[in-house]
Amino acid sequence: MLGCVVLAMGGGVFAAVKLLGSGAGKTDVGNRKALASVQAQLRTVDACLIEYNQWTRSHHRQMHRRNVFITSCDAKGLVPRSAKVVLPEQWSHDALSFKAERSSVKDEWSILVDTEAVPFPVLVAGLEELAPIVARDASEALEKSRAAEAEGNAKYEQQQRQQERQRRQNQESYPSR
Repeated sequence: MLGCVVLAMGGGVFAAVKLLGSGAGKTDVGNRKALASVQAQLRTVDACLIEYNQWTRSHHRQMHRRNVFITSCDAKGLVPRSAKVVLPEQWSHDALSFKAERSSVKDEWSILVDTEAVPFPVLVAGLEELAPIVARDASEALEKSRAAEAEGNAKYEQQQRQQERQRRQNQESYPSR
């Protein structure tokens, strides 16, 4: 009985986190006039999620300062595979932090920002520099990600077939009575 209660509570917490998402406490600034050129450039990106500097732990933030993570609209699963666009060495917008999302490639981007942590001029300057890089490199990064996922799936299925063959060989190796 206690196990059922704990399981139900855990499921409730999980559902609440999924419903609220990691955008909780953030403001959508995607429709601001100052970001119109950013919207236009990102419209061409074949993805539904773009994240920069969203790590909760400071050591992860430092590790990924030059990476923008992009998730395709067709990505599946609880933790869908993201592609990584690497920013140039001279990237200087470390104070920038945002999450852009949309339901389909036909929609405008919702750009979610913690307005208490990221000043609007920093957001605009960073996104204006970041948008052309992402627009240029996203398709290649997504293709590499898909290829890596397909390769991983193929290796897993090959391993499963080998294990099944080995299991049958092991069973057949025993003499009949």
